[in-house]
Amino acid sequence: MKVAIYKGIGKIEIEDIDTPAIQANEGLVKIGMVGVCGTDIKTFNKGHHMFKPPCILGHEFTGRVVEKGASVDRDFGDSRYVIAPYIECGKCEMCQKGVPELCSKKFWVEGAFTEYVKVPSEILERATLKIPDNVPESTATLTEPLACAIHGIDKARIKPEDRVLVVGSGPMGLLLGNALKNMRCETYISDIDENRLSMAENCGLKTIDFSESGFESFKNSGSRFDSIILANDKKELVNQLLPFVHPGGTFELFGGMSRDTVLEIDPYFIHYKEVDLVGTFGFSEKDFKKAFGFITSDPNSFSKLISKVWDLENIVEAFEDATDKTKAKIVVKVSN
Repeated sequence: MKVAIYKGIGKIEIEDIDTPAIQANEGLVKIGMVGVCGTDIKTFNKGHHMFKPPCILGHEFTGRVVEKGASVDRDFGDSRYVIAPYIECGKCEMCQKGVPELCSKKFWVEGAFTEYVKVPSEILERATLKIPDNVPESTATLTEPLACAIHGIDKARIKPEDRVLVVGSGPMGLLLGNALKNMRCETYISDIDENRLSMAENCGLKTIDFSESGFESFKNSGSRFDSIILANDKKELVNQLLPFVHPGGTFELFGGMSRDTVLEIDPYFIHYKEVDLVGTFGFSEKDFKKAFGFITSDPNSFSKLISKVWDLENIVEAFEDATDKTKAKIVVKVSN
């Protein structure tokens, strides 16, 4: 089978390797499409402590179950499915405490930029969702990142009709904006890049210019939000934007920051205004299913985020394309 192997910074090569043999508690999935995510791009451009070369990247994927082990009861037929790259065990301390996204014993799928991948039976039974005919397969690849967005929204305790600002209109910011719009929130999205803001406007989102002059206008506007979601890694924005959260509201760190990042914040807003500063990472089985429900109920809105589909043989070009700020989401087609 063909596989795209990450060999180091800036280097991915297509190779032929043996198709994996499955165990009784596994299934073999023929990959259809895979979304290129921010972590893939970061790994390709700078390296990543979680993905040591040589390895296979990709975790936003669809496919067909072409073989299943003896202990897998479910019948899949020849249908298209979107499959979670991991799910919680449901039994560990974190799962029992009601925070399954922090599960210490997750069931995982290895990288999906390959023709075939093994999937644990737990994922096949619980988080392998049939794609309806009205949903393009490329759009279905958005389920996993949208699940992360939905988990972040829930963590921030955002309710319908809340006034919310998403800071950063990259692919994840746009997914957050679409999910909030789906919830009937009064949603704003900010960026310094005109192309990003234009994409947000095409999604029907209200935009705020955070370029130097635009940010000064914003700070003088007196705007307040029930929640602000920081969907980038600009640490200085935390302290700058805390005053714009309503008393009792939430400021959420959604975008990833490196482990040694130090935040400087004015505790006045945390203490006297009871603004909650929260973090969010990953998703749960419940979030994954909820995200898929959002997509199937409004596929046209989410399809607008798919900028281009590349073939697996052109995966390097796909990764380079994913860094283009005029593009939202890039998808790689592995097989039909």
